[in-house]
Amino acid sequence: MTLPRDREEDFRIRIFTLLQDHIRKVVDTYKILLSMLENYVAGTDSNTLEELYERILKYDESVKETSRLIEREMNSVGALLTNREDFLRLVSEIDKITDTIEGAAFRLVNLSKMKAKLGKELNEKILELGNTVLMTLLRLREAILAITLNADTFLQKIRETEEFEKKVDEIYRSLDLSLLQSQLKISHLLLSREIVSMLEEIADRSEGVVDALRVLSLMVV
Repeated sequence: MTLPRDREEDFRIRIFTLLQDHIRKVVDTYKILLSMLENYVAGTDSNTLEELYERILKYDESVKETSRLIEREMNSVGALLTNREDFLRLVSEIDKITDTIEGAAFRLVNLSKMKAKLGKELNEKILELGNTVLMTLLRLREAILAITLNADTFLQKIRETEEFEKKVDEIYRSLDLSLLQSQLKISHLLLSREIVSMLEEIADRSEGVVDALRVLSLMVV
C-alpha cells in the first residue's frame, strides 16, 4: 500500500512548511548569539549577556518543539512516506545547529564573567566571523524556502551557502592563529578558542543540512 501521489505531495509540502518555520527559529536564535558577541565586544556587563542567554534557552525549547511536531507529522504516516529517513536526518542536522549555538552562548557568558578582554583586532575578527556565519545561515534558510518553489533559485542558494561556509573557514583559521599568538591568559585563550570553534562549527553544520536538502530536492524540484 502506498500513499496516493497527490496526498503524499501535499504531505511533503506540509513538512517543508514546518521546516521553514524550524530554520527561521534557528536563525533567530543565532541572531541573539550575535547580539551577545556585539555586547561582549562593546564591554557590556555579563548580566546583559546572561539575559540574552536566557532568551536563547527559550528559543532552543521552541526549536525542539517544532522538531517534535515535524516528527509527529511524519509518524502519523510512518513508512508510507517516501524519504522519511532523509526528512528525519534534515531535522536532526538543523537541531545540531541550535545545540551548538546554545553551547557557544554559554561559554560567552562565562568568558564575560571572567572579565576577559580580547583587544581591538581580535574583537573585529570575531565579529567578522559571527556576521559571516549569519550570512551562511540566511542563505541556508533561503534555500529551504525555495526548495518547493523554484529549482534554479534553490540551487543558487545552496551554492551561496557553500561559498559563505568557505569564507567562514578562512576567517576562522586566521582568527584562531591570532588567538594563539595573543597574550591572553591561558584560561581566556582556551575559552575564546572554544567559542570561535563553535561559531565555525555552526557554519559546518550547514553543510550537513545542504547534503540532506540535495537528496530531498530530487523528489520535489
